[in-house]
Amino acid sequence: DYYQAVEVDGGGAWHRFRHVTLPLSWPATYSVIILSFIGGLRTFDLIWTMTRGGPGFTSDVIASIIYKQYQAGFYGLATAGNVILFLAVTAIVVPLVRLLDRREIHS
Repeated sequence: DYYQAVEVDGGGAWHRFRHVTLPLSWPATYSVIILSFIGGLRTFDLIWTMTRGGPGFTSDVIASIIYKQYQAGFYGLATAGNVILFLAVTAIVVPLVRLLDRREIHS
């Protein structure tokens, strides 16, 4: 048992928390962070259903702007917006996954 090993080594409650509890809870924390980020990217449906990006452009997100361009027949502009959105998400997710995966304990 990890907690008994800390006690045998003379560690206190702080060492038990910092060196055992936090590293063992990291995979769950990693999953929550990634799923929360993905959930944040899915805000288009709620915003579009409630306000359609209005009044004016006050509640527009990039996905609703892309959708409006597609509806207006600007298919090239909508496609370019999707490529930019993909690159932005990739630029955020890849370093985040590398950073979070570095901190995970591999057995």
